[in-house]
Amino acid sequence: MFLSSPLFGWRQRGWRWEALQRGRRRWVHIEYPPRRRSPLKKLHDSHDKLVFVCQGYIDRLSVDKLPPALQQRLKELRASPVPLYDGRLPWSQDVQRAIQRTVVPCLAFATGRTHHLLEAFTMDEVLALEKLIPEIRQAFAEMQKRLPEDEAIAEKTRHRPLDLT
Repeated sequence: MFLSSPLFGWRQRGWRWEALQRGRRRWVHIEYPPRRRSPLKKLHDSHDKLVFVCQGYIDRLSVDKLPPALQQRLKELRASPVPLYDGRLPWSQDVQRAIQRTVVPCLAFATGRTHHLLEAFTMDEVLALEKLIPEIRQAFAEMQKRLPEDEAIAEKTRHRPLDLT
């Protein structure tokens, strides 16, 4: 049987390839897809974005609960001028016990067809975003005014292939 390279995954690119990929670490985590959530709302009929509210959690490392050796190691990692392994401790049972999980309600955005999670916001972040709405509208208005000028510049810089025949 012929196996394609996507089925092999890490075997084609080395055993550390997946671990070294830069994932986007989010402040608010949710178990996705969520088991319990509010009814789905479509952001706009012409767009393919879904919005819903669900329970999320925030993990924080409590340094006081770490053993003294790990506290010292963490202090050295954070004080180092060179970023060493993202400033994180190697995973262990002690680190796992020192993590405090706080459950928070969050607003989540996802794509419509594939249901990929785009972003999750806590209530505090949503309130801060609401305060920025006048500034956001003003920025949109300024960009709308600049649109004809930008289109004229784009017309001048558009690539035109040469006919060399």
